Amino acid sequence: MNEKISVGDKDVIFLLGAGCSYDATVPISKDMIAKLEELLKTKHEDIYTLYRYVKYTMEYGNKMFERDQDFNIESLMVTLHTIASYKKTIYYPFISGYTNELYEYAGDNFSNIDGLIHIIEEELPNWVTLDSYSSATYYKNFGKFQKELTYGIRIFSLNYDLCLEENVDCKVETGFCDDKAWDGNRFNQSENDEETAIYLYKLHGSINWQRKDGQLKTSSKQKIKPDIIFGTDVKLQAIDPYLFYLYEFRKYALLSKIIITIGYSFNDNHINDLVRQAIVSDETKKLLIVEPTTDEENEIKRIRDKFSINNADSRIIIENIGAKDFLNEKLTLDYVGSKLPQDELPF
Repeated sequence: MNEKISVGDKDVIFLLGAGCSYDATVPISKDMIAKLEELLKTKHEDIYTLYRYVKYTMEYGNKMFERDQDFNIESLMVTLHTIASYKKTIYYPFISGYTNELYEYAGDNFSNIDGLIHIIEEELPNWVTLDSYSSATYYKNFGKFQKELTYGIRIFSLNYDLCLEENVDCKVETGFCDDKAWDGNRFNQSENDEETAIYLYKLHGSINWQRKDGQLKTSSKQKIKPDIIFGTDVKLQAIDPYLFYLYEFRKYALLSKIIITIGYSFNDNHINDLVRQAIVSDETKKLLIVEPTTDEENEIKRIRDKFSINNADSRIIIENIGAKDFLNEKLTLDYVGSKLPQDELPF
């Protein structure tokens, strides 16, 4: 008789990408791009011309240098911020200038660049805010899994939405309490609190975070300017909670036996670097990727090449299913335990 596989309190971590909330009707990047293009075409013709120039130039650059990088809302924002601030960088004395086309489309003093950034920052909270979170009830299954596990689970999310917070019926530690400012010490203190079921690290911020007078607090108000960052190492800000969350992700990725990604596209370089480090450091560590795909073999090859993983057939697992179906039908203690690396017998 086989002994039941146990799952330790640090054996598994979750990394959520935009695809995890897609089944709840939260738009993924390509949908946001479509919404942005429609808005610009109908209301901001001059800025739309600039947008098209930036988009096609970025796509050309990706193809020219064979970069595995999609054009998305985050890469667009990083590019816009970089263009707008290039005179402030240490490299400025070495750069003779931008192309004539960019100067033509960017407007006086790059006013169209600033305008496009403002439009995206203003619209993004509307895109990811749901009138009702009933469409995201499948997030409740994180709480059910935690009850089976009995330990607090670590969820690292790249999403700005509130799908998890609005659905789980257990205690979630986020670093916030009532109207107090964010405090990273709460994560350590909560380890002694048996009621804490989920530790939630929102790596890129949240639509209900607001920074005022140097303090980060949650807000229930609508149409605030949320405290968020965009997911590449270029835009990574050297302030908390973002540095704290990255440190925690590195720590628990190294400690884990399996990293479960749900709806993550592997387009964030600084996150990929930490995943790679964790996988390379432990040749038994598993990477379980939850995503619907039409070509599992090619997807495994893409991830293997990205992370230089040996023994890819056993270490990379593709769960060819959407987030909703995975959380509703697959996420159980037995399922996760069956995917953990097995210790070799001494004989």
